[in-house]
Amino acid sequence: MINVSIGDWEGIKKKVNIRKTLSGDLLLREHPEIDIIVIPQKQKVLVLPKDVQSDRIYKLQERLFKYMVQKGVILPESVFSGNIYGSLQGNFPQQAPQGVDPLQVVVYNLANFIEQERPSYEFEKAYDDALEKEILKPDSEKSTELGEVPQEPFKGSIPKYGFPTRGIYRYNY
Repeated sequence: MINVSIGDWEGIKKKVNIRKTLSGDLLLREHPEIDIIVIPQKQKVLVLPKDVQSDRIYKLQERLFKYMVQKGVILPESVFSGNIYGSLQGNFPQQAPQGVDPLQVVVYNLANFIEQERPSYEFEKAYDDALEKEILKPDSEKSTELGEVPQEPFKGSIPKYGFPTRGIYRYNY
């Protein structure tokens, strides 16, 4: 956890769960579907899928960069696909108003985006957990014990030994 504070502005502080790599890059892994790498030496933000690249992940990456561009943190002309499969990247400016560290602003806005996305992922996880619980451990009203349903000699729409006209083709004109 690090504290992010932006310049001399009072009240703009946030705790962010972040890791620093051996090369000095910052790694945000709090989002359930993407990893975000901030590369301060190149003024670059790189977004990678955690698992498999899909349309959903691409839309999420696109939403992240749109958010960052709207906040004025990422340069709009710098957003493009990276050299790693399924990645998107964008650059942030080197210079900022006096007393403001651009890296702090980038990390602060990334943390805000992750917080903004968190409720929808928590809702989705809760829904999946409830559905799994209902399927694996149903109520006594929605389940039957073995032998409770009587067996019948013939069930279903497909005969046990096939149709009596097997092998005969009929054409109706």
